Amino acid sequence: MTLALPTRLGDRDAMEEQRPITDRQGLEILDSDECWRLLATTPVGRIAFIDAGEPLILPVTHVVAGHRIAFRTASGSKLDAAMMAEPVGFEVDGYDASAQEGWSVVVRGVAEPVYDEALLRELDRSGLEPWARAVSRPHWIQIKPSEVTGRRLTQPH
Repeated sequence: MTLALPTRLGDRDAMEEQRPITDRQGLEILDSDECWRLLATTPVGRIAFIDAGEPLILPVTHVVAGHRIAFRTASGSKLDAAMMAEPVGFEVDGYDASAQEGWSVVVRGVAEPVYDEALLRELDRSGLEPWARAVSRPHWIQIKPSEVTGRRLTQPH
């Protein structure tokens, strides 16, 4: 997210300088469109949920369908959490270690199985194939977000 500021006071037609809006720690706050773009273009994310009373974070390949995140899974803890419509977290990120720069998008919401036939057809057409193929992952889970936030760290150049 950027804030346009006039380069000179009182000159509304002057060229505008783009300055990112930052949080109290100096990280750029990403707007909703940028968060969804990053979610849609990053193939692997991490889903966080409670399993047997303990937090668990697992990597998943995913797709974005509208403003929902979807992934395939086998029977097990991820499907169990979704069957209970439990709150989950989802995160994608990217970084450049040598430049000490990076970004992160965090989604909070509820996971649930996909039963809608039209949405299942759309997801099947997405071509998403889990990277882990030793076990069949026939079930689609969707995350319905209640909050999507993102931050970016850049170094002055």
